[in-house]
Amino acid sequence: MTTGSLRRELPWLGLELAFLVVLLHANAPEVWFWFAALLVVLIWRTMAWQNRRWERLQASAQEPPSTSGNATGSPG
Repeated sequence: MTTGSLRRELPWLGLELAFLVVLLHANAPEVWFWFAALLVVLIWRTMAWQNRRWERLQASAQEPPSTSGNATGSPG
């Protein structure tokens, strides 16, 4: 994980931690609401991470191979 993507996720990690703290201190009627809110945020961020990872893999698969070095096939 690069530093830029970690910085992008820090606010969401803070929000998830806050939801977890609220969930642990919630009264009985509120527990299900806060649990659902935490679950929605976790699923949403996981899907966003998987989508970014898939796009990176697709972009790296479409890059042409590097021609640097002695891999040109010419005798030398």
